[in-house]
Amino acid sequence: MLVMALKEEQAAALLRNMSDGSLSKLRKAAESLDVARIGNAEKRAALQGFLQRQRKGGFFLGDPDERFRKVLARAKGEEGLRQIYGGGAERAPEDEEKKSAQEFIEEALEEQVAAVLAKESIRSAAVLLSKLSGEKAGRILNMLEQDQREAVVERIITSENIPPEVADEIIDGFRQKIEEMGAEGEMASEERRAKELARMIATLDRESQDRVLSQIGDRDPELADKVERLIFGFDDLLKVSSKSMQELLRNVEVSQIAMALKGAPEQIHQKFSSNMSQRAQERVGEEREMAGRVPLSEVMEAREQIMKVARKMYREGDLVVEIGDEQYVE
Repeated sequence: MLVMALKEEQAAALLRNMSDGSLSKLRKAAESLDVARIGNAEKRAALQGFLQRQRKGGFFLGDPDERFRKVLARAKGEEGLRQIYGGGAERAPEDEEKKSAQEFIEEALEEQVAAVLAKESIRSAAVLLSKLSGEKAGRILNMLEQDQREAVVERIITSENIPPEVADEIIDGFRQKIEEMGAEGEMASEERRAKELARMIATLDRESQDRVLSQIGDRDPELADKVERLIFGFDDLLKVSSKSMQELLRNVEVSQIAMALKGAPEQIHQKFSSNMSQRAQERVGEEREMAGRVPLSEVMEAREQIMKVARKMYREGDLVVEIGDEQYVE
């Protein structure tokens, strides 16, 4: 809908920067739109403000497929048009479906593919990995258990050529299973990806950590924030040196400390108390008593506020903390 609503020059500029695989998907979407009137709710959701000048009612698309062909020709030329459309009717519908199944798996989250592979036969896993790009297949292979990984590699090396129709059926079957994982599976894989990234980044020196997190943040700020929290969380304050801990506590509010310590383990209490003056300890105790029973969400918010200060100090080199393999002594 967005491409169809843009001016032809704008649409062509957009398509010029897209891969052939994405263009093929857009072509199918254009064909499926047919002649349609798009209502206000759909328009807002799909175009996200790009169509502010459109009238309040729905708008008429006309022939989306024909319009898409025109802007695609301007973006890629006639040769590109023929490549995406595959010579029109010469390409069989079943071939398009087979290609789209492999494209789907190529673009799927690697954690999802690995989760499905872990439950499949060695033969099927070997067929799928042999069809994927080498780099992606290697990363997925490393996510499997060692025994399965070795068996799959051996199968790839020793197996004879699989008939194309059999390989296509296997790939299509994987696509269906990955789709069935649904949103819940995607969320779980996102969590696993964040934890795996945090585990790897934690082994780097501070300068490298900052650089990698910055790169992640440029692409996905939410993921970068999640990874940073996993690398250096509230419980990791136990690893902070006494001198750094004292400096941190001077930069946060007493009320935040009191709230953050609600329900915290005894070790955390001792870590805070041992780095505060007697007067500060008394003030924190008074604040905790006055607060009484509080929602967990408020406790977590107070801890995160403290950690924002701690992470900033860590990035600036003002907080000595043992993270990953690097060891510190006082």
